[in-house]
Amino acid sequence: MTDEGDSRTVTRRWFIISTIVIAVLVVASGALVSTLVSGSAEDAAPAPKEQPAAPERPLPDNQPSAVLAGPNPTSCEQIYSEGMYSYLTGTGMPLNDQSVDDNVGSHDDDLAAVINGAEHLDCSWGFAGDYGLTTSITRLDADTMQAVRDRMTELGYNCEDEDGGTRCLTSGTEGGNRYGESHFLRDGLWVATAWVNFAPNNYTPDIVHILWPDTADAA
Repeated sequence: MTDEGDSRTVTRRWFIISTIVIAVLVVASGALVSTLVSGSAEDAAPAPKEQPAAPERPLPDNQPSAVLAGPNPTSCEQIYSEGMYSYLTGTGMPLNDQSVDDNVGSHDDDLAAVINGAEHLDCSWGFAGDYGLTTSITRLDADTMQAVRDRMTELGYNCEDEDGGTRCLTSGTEGGNRYGESHFLRDGLWVATAWVNFAPNNYTPDIVHILWPDTADAA
């Protein structure tokens, strides 16, 4: 009985030890599998790297210029009809004589400053003195155009809507000389003419009809 009892005790002890060992192995195996799975997931999906910002690329030097709305004359020959240009040259007065280089299309200092402060085309007929005229074609933004219109109203110019734009006139006499101005504003373009003792009939309307052909069709 004693040997048999000891044998059973030993068997139980080995059974308990085996069970503990198996449990430890199972837990260790699970931890190992979890580690391997986690490591594989990290290897398969690495953290995204922050992409560097795309460098700014300067525009090529040969970019086309912005297309301007409305007419954009670049020479005096482009602003007159053939008949008006023939008449002006027939007077014998020179076009853009050096003696009138400083003349622009207004006698008012404020309006003249606006013309001189912007790109413009000047077309003068005559010499320095008390006979001739100067037309300035100037492109302006909307705010400056409105400021010009307000200045003409302040000066008492007679302004009316005409040919899809605004026509403003003024004239007077001083020291035996007649002088005046004729203006037309439309589509961001200002046609300004200042004259002394020389105001050809239909001068400004002729320019308007050439620069805006739709007005010639309606005339």
